[in-house]
Amino acid sequence: MYKTVWPWMAGAAALAAAGCASGNKESGSGTAPMVIIEPAPGGAQREAAPITLRTGDPAPPLSIEQWLKGEPVNAFERGKVYVVEFWATWCPPCVAAIPHLNIMQKDHPSVVVIGIAGSERRPAPGQPDTRVERLQAFIAERGDGMNYRVAYDEDRSMPRTWMEPAGEGGIPCVFIVGGDGKIAWIGHPNAMEKHLKSAIAAAK
Repeated sequence: MYKTVWPWMAGAAALAAAGCASGNKESGSGTAPMVIIEPAPGGAQREAAPITLRTGDPAPPLSIEQWLKGEPVNAFERGKVYVVEFWATWCPPCVAAIPHLNIMQKDHPSVVVIGIAGSERRPAPGQPDTRVERLQAFIAERGDGMNYRVAYDEDRSMPRTWMEPAGEGGIPCVFIVGGDGKIAWIGHPNAMEKHLKSAIAAAK
């Protein structure tokens, strides 16, 4: 299940569990919604894992099954700044953030923006897996309106090595990787511009 949460509507407990939607993370206007993954009805509430990935830590490696748009990135190149954004096609706030990410890529061509589709819904038992086809159709429909790299993380390894260790439970969520290969900032795409500019300046 999932729900859309506006930060000013959420209570303190929900915000603490929301990752990028939490109160200590910037959301640009302060009303940028995010989707929070919730346990299935009747399921046990998962105990929060300790936060082991913070700004200033080395960025975990990329783990991509398939590149759907743009040149593949095998590893972070020293001196180059990256925006690693976690999103999903079924997430309305993620879709709403695409134009802003597109502007960031256009305005900062030296930066590598990567949209990581690591939370696409798995097919029901016995049904064909059409996740790649859905993603390809979604990307094709937007054309130049989604003019940055897009990758498919089928086994969801990147949410496990990026989002969970950072205590992030909401999407869309951006990690800015600086020219030194370390996490420079974590937060909502709508709030990233000044942090991106700082990372670019630091990488020069």
